[in-house]
Amino acid sequence: MRKSLAALGLASLLLVACGSAAGPSAARTASVERSTVAPSSGVSPKLPSGKDLGFLVPASPVTGASAARTNGLACNGAIGTSDSVAVVQLHTGGPVLRDYADVAHPRTVCTFPPDSYGFTLLDSRHVVVGGEGNLWAVIELPSTTARWFQLPGGDTNHFSFLIAVSPHLDQVAYGVNDMTDNTDKIHIVSAKGDVIVASVPNPHGGRCGSPEDSKSGEYTHSARSLFVLDQPFPTLNSLIVLQGTKQALVATPPGLTISSDGNFSGGWPQGTQPSMALWSPVSETLYYRQNGDVWRWTASAGAQRFLPGVSWYYPTISADGSHLAYAALRPDGLHNVYLVDLVHGGSPQLIGKGARNLPVFLNATQLWYRSEAQGICGPGGDQPLVYDLADGSEASSIIDFVGSVWPSTSSNF
Repeated sequence: MRKSLAALGLASLLLVACGSAAGPSAARTASVERSTVAPSSGVSPKLPSGKDLGFLVPASPVTGASAARTNGLACNGAIGTSDSVAVVQLHTGGPVLRDYADVAHPRTVCTFPPDSYGFTLLDSRHVVVGGEGNLWAVIELPSTTARWFQLPGGDTNHFSFLIAVSPHLDQVAYGVNDMTDNTDKIHIVSAKGDVIVASVPNPHGGRCGSPEDSKSGEYTHSARSLFVLDQPFPTLNSLIVLQGTKQALVATPPGLTISSDGNFSGGWPQGTQPSMALWSPVSETLYYRQNGDVWRWTASAGAQRFLPGVSWYYPTISADGSHLAYAALRPDGLHNVYLVDLVHGGSPQLIGKGARNLPVFLNATQLWYRSEAQGICGPGGDQPLVYDLADGSEASSIIDFVGSVWPSTSSNF
């Protein structure tokens, strides 16, 4: 099963916590190219003529399991448009939305349906959640108004998957796995129509997730840029940055040969594929891992090495864009967490009082992660903690897992 935007929520954390990682390999520079935009064919998500969140409510009422994903959502207070927020799982109860406008006194402002997961924040007052049959909803908070839209149904040879929703609510990026020609077609649909903006190789089809996986795509907060990370298999990963419908960065599998029956050779050597990408919350700057290094991309400077020799996992940037944190694999199979000052520069600093993993910024000053010990897939091997950037302290957290954050950014959460 392909991992989509909403599948990168609470349920994915146990998987990524229990995996191992491949080491770095030889360096390869990211390629940059541009292409024309091809018109889309087939059924597309429908858009309304008005400006009501940019999506058309399906003609048929949404019922059953899909409706249950939103019917139990309740909010109890106002949410500021610039508030730092996080969808989290607390020790008790189901997932909730926490508001960090007052970092010293965070509020639980929304509760989600019991046993639900996969709510992805677009901003402080909109979340995306998936239903059945390619149904998706953008939910406005705190009113909890749901606007449903539907991706193409496809057929036995075409499987569609959501990539990202624009924070301006005027575009949807989605993909179609086309098994007739072993590609994934990347679409952007808006009130102007539906266009194919890229076609990347995928002779492998879908698969279950792994610790090497991260978000399949995300818009910048300004909505001016979008990255798409197609991940059918590490050997076949493709990373594309789109500005409008133009490709600004493309890194596709090198030396790939695909036969008519879908067998292939070539592609990324182990550990060199592009992965773990995330945007800065305050600029059009993309960070990602490739060839055993961390790269930084901007439209003006292109792709440049940022952290040589670092093969990071689960990178995250604070809400004010001043700090970056990431996990790195240790020789014993556990992880350390490092902190980078993006404003003043300097080398990454090891933080935490032992093995730590799964870092994600809740706001501008608080970094959530989990302690890590041998046997972390068992019930008691790790504990949730919060690291305070202000004084370097570490304290127990009431949050078991983090599902999504805003305006902080993360490759996985």
